Amino acid sequence: MGLFEKLRARISGPRLIDELEILAGQSEALVNRMRLHAERALYPAIANEVRAIAEKEAAHERILRGILADSGRWPRPPENLPHDGSNNWERLSGDLQILVQFTVELQRQAMRWESEHPAIGETLNKIASEASDSEFALRRLAAKLDPQALD
Repeated sequence: MGLFEKLRARISGPRLIDELEILAGQSEALVNRMRLHAERALYPAIANEVRAIAEKEAAHERILRGILADSGRWPRPPENLPHDGSNNWERLSGDLQILVQFTVELQRQAMRWESEHPAIGETLNKIASEASDSEFALRRLAAKLDPQALD
């Protein structure tokens, strides 16, 4: 790496692959959290739907892990884990909040990767689109469990 590349890397901040490590770690933590929440769900139908969403997100996590492995890197676990919640609604609402943040960050990463590595950018865009679908499904489930909802 030449002098100009080193300076550019320092000025531009963290490298894309470093940020992808963090994003993949968040994805992995979300999947584990959702699997746990599926086991703790009171209603079998809700548990099955949460489990299905978790498996879709696990597929995304595996793709991110594969991208990182090609560079000899691994997901970086999040430093702070959010509050787990005391009931199903709180737990799923927390998962939804994490998934929304993940999707937004993934879309931002996809745009940045498109100029550096178009194939990875396209893959990240696809994952973001599918994560958005998961977000909608999880939002619907959380709304079913909202303690303030009217019958």
